[in-house]
Amino acid sequence: MTETDKTLCEELQMLLISIQENERGFLTAAINTSKSEIKIFFHRKSLESKEFAAELIGELDFLDYPEADDESISAYAHQIWFDFSWFFSTCDDEKILQKIINDEHEIVKKYDAVLTLILRPSTRVLLTLQKECIENDLNHNKIFFFYCK
Repeated sequence: MTETDKTLCEELQMLLISIQENERGFLTAAINTSKSEIKIFFHRKSLESKEFAAELIGELDFLDYPEADDESISAYAHQIWFDFSWFFSTCDDEKILQKIINDEHEIVKKYDAVLTLILRPSTRVLLTLQKECIENDLNHNKIFFFYCK
C-alpha cells in the first residue's frame, strides 16, 4: 500500500468513526426527545448513518485496509460516545436538535477534507453523495427546530 493510499484509508477510517458515532448519537437523541416527529427524524438519520458506515467499510475493504484496532481510535470513539450520552441525558429537545445540527456541520467539514485527497472516482462519488444527503437535511432541519419550541 502506497503512502497516499495509507493516508486516504486513515482519513476514511476517521470519517467512518464519526459516522458510526452519529448513528449512536441519533439513536440516543430519538430515545431522549419527547416529540414523535423528531423521534422519527432521528431514527431515519440513525439508519442513514448506519448505511453510510456500511458503504465506507466496503470502500476500506476494497482498498484492502486492515480494520483499525488502534487503542487511540477506540479511546477517541469512546470519548465521543460518552460526550453524546452525557449531553442527551441533560438537555431538552431544542438543545438536542441544535447539537445535532452543529455536529452535522462538523461532519460535512470532515467530508470536505477527505474530498480534497486523491480518490478513486467511485470513492469520490460515494463521499459526495453522502455529503450532499447530510447537507440536504441540514438545509431542511430548520423545520424541525420549530417543533422543539
